[in-house]
Amino acid sequence: MTSLGIKIKTPIRSADRELVDSFLVSAVATLLVIRIYLEASGYPQLGGEGLHIAHVLWGGLGMLIAIVLLLVFLASTTRHVAAVVGGFGFGAFIDELGKFLTSDNNYFFKPTAALVYVVFVALFLVSREIRNFRMLSPEENLVNAVELSKKLAVANIGEAERAQALGLLDRADQTNPLVAALRERFLAAQPGYGRPSRLSRRRDWLARGYARLVGNQWFRWVIAAIFVAEGLGFVLSTVASAALVAGTLLGVAEARVAFDEATTGSTLASWIQTVAGVVAGLLVVRGVILLWRSRTRAYRAFELAILIDLMLYLPFAFLSDGFVTVVDVLIDLGLLATLRYMRSQETPLLATAAGS
Repeated sequence: MTSLGIKIKTPIRSADRELVDSFLVSAVATLLVIRIYLEASGYPQLGGEGLHIAHVLWGGLGMLIAIVLLLVFLASTTRHVAAVVGGFGFGAFIDELGKFLTSDNNYFFKPTAALVYVVFVALFLVSREIRNFRMLSPEENLVNAVELSKKLAVANIGEAERAQALGLLDRADQTNPLVAALRERFLAAQPGYGRPSRLSRRRDWLARGYARLVGNQWFRWVIAAIFVAEGLGFVLSTVASAALVAGTLLGVAEARVAFDEATTGSTLASWIQTVAGVVAGLLVVRGVILLWRSRTRAYRAFELAILIDLMLYLPFAFLSDGFVTVVDVLIDLGLLATLRYMRSQETPLLATAAGS
């Protein structure tokens, strides 16, 4: 309660997990496209005669369009369009961060890559924690179901969205009269009432394809092969490092020289990268071992290894190597997305196997 007797309520959270992801993917893709294009074309400038139209202005325009779309239109499709357009604007905007942090407007300010990376990681983590720090409240479930009910008005709801809405209503306050009324309306929308969205059809197709894939005998071997190589490299490097340390302690001259060369100039950043690499390597080895007993636990170990690489190792790589490190980030993100999708499919597959 405030001093005026007005209760301040917690903001209602959305059950739609795809909007922030679409925003971040669009922003990262825009930044990469801009950097690649400028590098390939020799950094041309729009304008002339004393004018320079920086792409930060196009970024502002993209974010403005996203805001206007959200203010003017109600359709859920518009929210996805606004997320993509807003992501484009933010990506173009933050690409010029270095120019506004330096007194000489240095676009090539080397720490910019690390700062941009930290901003994106922070956005991802914050948005994830906001969604996951607790379950949606009964009120939030009802509000999200009401949001989905807009599609009933325009006869544009698919089976997946109908099931999602009924699930939200099951977790809402059953004493609220809106719950029964909305459930009746959604139940009346039988499968085929409205055409499922392209995204829903693609998701269902991927789920069926994954179920067929894991039914093959060689599936575990393919997954294992991807990470065994990394795990083997980690084990070999660990053995080599242990041999180097042992040789140094035993007074081997060559080992002492190699050890001094390896540790010369070590900084806090390099030590953090070393520790992160060791922990990630151990998790990969653990995942490979678990793969023959529990795919879910193995996937989780692989995920943690990739997250450690993304959060602790690569930020410092950006600081030293610049935007070249983007290649490593893209590889990690691709593996992370694949693992999370596979892990999300394990629960229904195990339930099906248990019931058969």
